[in-house]
Amino acid sequence: MVAVSPMKYSPEDAQGARRRKRLDVGSEEWLTSLPTPRDDGGEEE
Repeated sequence: MVAVSPMKYSPEDAQGARRRKRLDVGSEEWLTSLPTPRDDGGEEE
């Protein structure tokens, strides 16, 4: 497999903590803005 595009941020990102704080990662507003998986209509038992 070949990646379509490079990762947006490196895992060794030195500014990661500052970016997460600026984006308020973990807040209720942030959580509701995340995409959710599609519901295929099937129910599992």
